[in-house]
Amino acid sequence: MNVLEAAGIVSGYGDLEILHGVSLSVGAGEVVAIIGPNGCGKSTLMKTIFGLLTPTAGTVTFRGADITGQPPHAIVGQGLSYVPQADNTFLSLTVQENLAMGAFLRSDTIAAQSAMVYDLFPDLKDRRGTKVSALSGGQRQMVAMARALMLKPQLLMLDEPTAGLAPVFVETVFKRIAHVNAQGIAVLMVEQNARMALEHARRGYVLADGENRYTDASSALLANKEIARLYLGGDL
Repeated sequence: MNVLEAAGIVSGYGDLEILHGVSLSVGAGEVVAIIGPNGCGKSTLMKTIFGLLTPTAGTVTFRGADITGQPPHAIVGQGLSYVPQADNTFLSLTVQENLAMGAFLRSDTIAAQSAMVYDLFPDLKDRRGTKVSALSGGQRQMVAMARALMLKPQLLMLDEPTAGLAPVFVETVFKRIAHVNAQGIAVLMVEQNARMALEHARRGYVLADGENRYTDASSALLANKEIARLYLGGDL
């Protein structure tokens, strides 16, 4: 069963159309990667799914319900969390305060969920009282992901989770994504590190010029010489 389906999405900014009928799906508990050149519409697609942009055509279905055009707070409440590429933490707050902010829609205690999140991100446990502004870029990304998990989502959407990070943190972020997925949480990620994203995903979508260019199992995309030449940084 698919937890997310986007069909024929046409979207953009004002009169500038970026997406020209893009479709994708994410199965329950699946990791799916969206790759493609800069400006192809990857982030626009994520923002449209999450309600930050309203499509002019197409539908977005989450857990069988039509969420097309719904505001982000309504979408979050249904079990879909989104971590944007930039401005994804509260720098003046501590790690624990960021987690509490992530649970703003919950009416019950967050102690159990906080404990689970700290188990997933052990590097943050000893820094729970530290202001996020004092953390490294990689640690801030961990806080952003941890905060997004406080509402116990069924799908976590990540927009460029390793952007600007040192290589040592890139591998750490992907390991944490795998740990999150092991909890049964589906993951949809946009990632410029295309090869590594496909290596950690089950399926992948390649966008180009605002359209679906390739869709296949990650292993097939990685083995495709044309995709390797155009999008993965070289021939196989």
